[in-house]
Amino acid sequence: MLRHYLTSRLAAWRRQAQRHRSRRRLQYLDRHLLDDIGIDRRTAEREARKPFWKP
Repeated sequence: MLRHYLTSRLAAWRRQAQRHRSRRRLQYLDRHLLDDIGIDRRTAEREARKPFWKP
């Protein structure tokens, strides 16, 4: 039971860390790359400011 709990916490931590990295990287994408993924600069900046725990 403890093993399952620790495994699930580790998985949650990894998801949050990945979300944090992805959101921060949005700040540095140029307009052409943002166009490729279908978002504008304003949306990218808003997403980058979100806390890592919010999906």
